[in-house]
Amino acid sequence: MIATDAEIEARTAKRTAELQKSIKELQENPRVINIRVIVPAEACPVCQGIAGTYAKNAVPQMPPEGCSCPRGFEGYAQPMLNVIYP
Repeated sequence: MIATDAEIEARTAKRTAELQKSIKELQENPRVINIRVIVPAEACPVCQGIAGTYAKNAVPQMPPEGCSCPRGFEGYAQPMLNVIYP
């Protein structure tokens, strides 16, 4: 079933809020040294362009401006830790 524009917009708004909250928490965590942006292989070229590892205070906007993924942005942020065990 193909999602309507309204469904994609609603999912994107919810996903954007979740990502912003998640990234803020990662940035405030002293164990996190970098943040890796992961996007699916079938993501649009704009989203493919932001995939990579960033300093935790230099993470790009997610979803990126110009995202044209058919199901909306599905990328996520993954922490890279400097301490794994307490």
